[in-house]
Amino acid sequence: MKTEEYPISEIIKRARLGRKAIYPLIQKYGRFSIHGSSIYSLNKRFHDLDDILLIPPQFTPLRLKKAMDLVFREPVFFDVDLKTNIGGFDVNLPLIQASMGSQDDWNKVAIFSAKACAEYGIICGIGENVSTTWGYDKRKNPKQPSFLERALSYLENLTEKGGLIIQQNEEEAFDELWNKIYSDKRFDDFIQEGKIAFEIKAGQGAKPGLGGEKIVSREEALKLKSKYYIYPDPEKVNAEYYERHSSPDIFTEEILEYRIKKLRNDYPRVKIWVKTGPYRDIDKVIEISYKAGAHCVVIDGKEGGTGMSPTVALQELGLPTIVCLAAIRRAKMNGMNISLVISGRLYNGSHLVKSLALGADGIAMGRPFLIASYAYPFSATILKRELYKNRFLGYLIDNFFHPNEKSIIFVKNFIESIKVEAQMIISSLGKYNINDLNSEDVVALNRDLARMLKIKYIYDMFD
Repeated sequence: MKTEEYPISEIIKRARLGRKAIYPLIQKYGRFSIHGSSIYSLNKRFHDLDDILLIPPQFTPLRLKKAMDLVFREPVFFDVDLKTNIGGFDVNLPLIQASMGSQDDWNKVAIFSAKACAEYGIICGIGENVSTTWGYDKRKNPKQPSFLERALSYLENLTEKGGLIIQQNEEEAFDELWNKIYSDKRFDDFIQEGKIAFEIKAGQGAKPGLGGEKIVSREEALKLKSKYYIYPDPEKVNAEYYERHSSPDIFTEEILEYRIKKLRNDYPRVKIWVKTGPYRDIDKVIEISYKAGAHCVVIDGKEGGTGMSPTVALQELGLPTIVCLAAIRRAKMNGMNISLVISGRLYNGSHLVKSLALGADGIAMGRPFLIASYAYPFSATILKRELYKNRFLGYLIDNFFHPNEKSIIFVKNFIESIKVEAQMIISSLGKYNINDLNSEDVVALNRDLARMLKIKYIYDMFD
């Protein structure tokens, strides 16, 4: 083995930093939590949706049918209808802002992203730990929105389309978050209109099998100690930072089935969603969710997730997004009539179209909404070059990058770009409704990938 191939720098980093080396970024100032750790640090180890091509046909009978419907003009890409239903919610676009939780830099802009999603008529999620970290209806930190602010920022700006999905973890169950929401008069009209779903968090892509991880100040650690595992103990040790760990839920097949059925019984006026991760038994998770009556399952591939997920989890745990998408395809081919959503390193219109063609009902994105929310002047340089890691620059950025209403425009622009790309691609396939997309529209660049997805391999197409 050549000297440069041996991980000398990594070993030194671990020796100097200890526990700090486990996480992709720990910095007193400017914890943007955008990049996380690279899953391609050495080389691309597995296939993704970029290994799938979309293949348009010459003969387009559905374009002719659309032209006959329009009568007075030829169809163009903006005639493509992207409206659909996902998990009981009618939407203008099968794109979901994933259920992101309490991370500082996301929470600051979450209310603006929520407004953008509401105005666009797409589904928006609120992840775990928000109410316990930042308060249910009153702010624990004057600079951070409470759970209620995030929820109402979406619901009060909602058009006819869309829906809000809300997670609850073990710590929040102790505070009876879902019970609070279900009995809170401020939510009553929205529940009655069918605009809310409760999402069981059974896993996530960035750290399947692990709970929530967050770096907090001593002040926050002292406030959260009664509900979370905090390391080191803030009452005994004065440290630079503290790790806040939340417990992963315990599941068996029987527990998942029971929880879905119980939630349907206890909260009959809301939809029941399941968020799961890139597990080896994902087929069974989908089957149980379908039979127990869940409205939707969101499957997060290993590429999903940001922030404080341990580097080793991002790099080594779980199935790639494309393999999770194959599970969705199998479920649909087996007749499971349940909404299935895929997420994990998806960020453009082609990813949306390819996922739909392979059987998904929609896609969810987390990190792109976070980055879009911070699309201020010079932000590309600041984020791409990770200037916020510099102590001085990080301090300036943290204090002068104040989220504001411009983030709504940024997020709406991002959503619009996904919509237009998807419409262009679908029209190039000679189709004008997303329900017409299927596996004939895609081809694999790898034979093993083609076999797994049961689609054509590009170099065998004409055999």
